[in-house]
Amino acid sequence: MEWDIDYNTSSAELIYSEYGRNVQELLQKANEVADDDERQAYVERVITLMLQMQPSVKQQENYEERLWKHAFRIAGGALNVKVPEGIDAAPDPEGVHPEPLPYPDTSSRMLHYGKNVLALIDEGKKMEDGPERDLLTYTAAYYMKVALSDWRDGKFYNEEMIRKDLYELSDKVLVLPPNAKIGEPSSNQPSQDSGLRRKKKKKKSGGSNNNRSSSSSSRSSNNNRSSRNRRRR
Repeated sequence: MEWDIDYNTSSAELIYSEYGRNVQELLQKANEVADDDERQAYVERVITLMLQMQPSVKQQENYEERLWKHAFRIAGGALNVKVPEGIDAAPDPEGVHPEPLPYPDTSSRMLHYGKNVLALIDEGKKMEDGPERDLLTYTAAYYMKVALSDWRDGKFYNEEMIRKDLYELSDKVLVLPPNAKIGEPSSNQPSQDSGLRRKKKKKKSGGSNNNRSSSSSSRSSNNNRSSRNRRRR
């Protein structure tokens, strides 16, 4: 027995899969509506449906123009309707892609200090010699100490290493004076940890004390009962 079943794999490819096949078929049949007013209302209802299916598109600028562009692209580039004023519904040319985002630079040295510290050092290299650059140098050294205090539980650092690393990372521009003492990170300093380490939960205590208190209270009640019985006798 043969089954007359239509599968999506045998249908035309979806132009915008987020709107679904029904929206695509509705728009591709829009020009078959003979009356101009009915055709206009027909297409506007389909665009409203597209917005209902993808409400997050409202967060984008000119989202209405985006929906009309998609509608014309789905319909094949020719919809016999009036486009709202101020909207360019001409589909974007095919084959044009936005510029790819650059990958983060993984060749940077000493990434354990964190990207913010490295960016701060890069800004310091551009500054002219003076009090502002001296302040930035000390600030960078302080946050390098914060990062190292949290990294490997602070077992592998000292201030001389921080001075040396700061000098090398800044291409021998930022120099922390030998008499400058790097401040100690405070207890409320935000952690630089990536979150892999977790603090151990402290076991709740007091269970044995509760048992002891309950046992002592039961003993006292028994003693009170015995003393009452003696008085009655």
